[in-house]
Amino acid sequence: MWFSFFIYSVLTALLPGPNNILALNSSMKSGYQKSKTLLLGIYSGFTMVMVLSAFFTGFLLNTYGFLLNYLKYIGAAYLIYLAWSVISGKPIEIDIEKEEQSSHSTGDFWKGFLLQLVNVKIIIYGITAFSSFVFPQYKELWIILIFAFSLSFIGNSATWIWAVAGQKLHHFLNRHYKVVNIIMGILLLYCAVSLFL
Repeated sequence: MWFSFFIYSVLTALLPGPNNILALNSSMKSGYQKSKTLLLGIYSGFTMVMVLSAFFTGFLLNTYGFLLNYLKYIGAAYLIYLAWSVISGKPIEIDIEKEEQSSHSTGDFWKGFLLQLVNVKIIIYGITAFSSFVFPQYKELWIILIFAFSLSFIGNSATWIWAVAGQKLHHFLNRHYKVVNIIMGILLLYCAVSLFL
């Protein structure tokens, strides 16, 4: 279960999403140094969403404990969908000119923070991790909080990697996207299957 949790959390965090694309784009346009305020907003908001996901999922399961079995199936279905999306995905093209027109402040803390409140990818990331991997094994509050901060650390590390790598990561993924997508997709399928083992 630990291995599956690790694979799920790292791969899902590294997949392209609003945080990673915004960090990549900001770093490509303005450089890493000028993007630090935006990244701090992303990190803070992400951490808050992970803690809220832990409490929401815990409340839901404590109040409606029978939902745990159903959430496991929903989590597995989401992982299978994610695996298919990754395997069949194409390289990401970012329209930098359009982004520059729509956003004049790349270093905006609140822009990064508020993005987390509507970032469906990380909300599902948190709820799936807690309902599928954490709550079936642990109930203690301090352990749940450790997992919340661990998920936050993993997710924020992935965003940081995209920001630091900037254009180089973008080009690498585009050049080798088929191999990278197949490997990540197979690992996500493994995570889905492990929920039932």
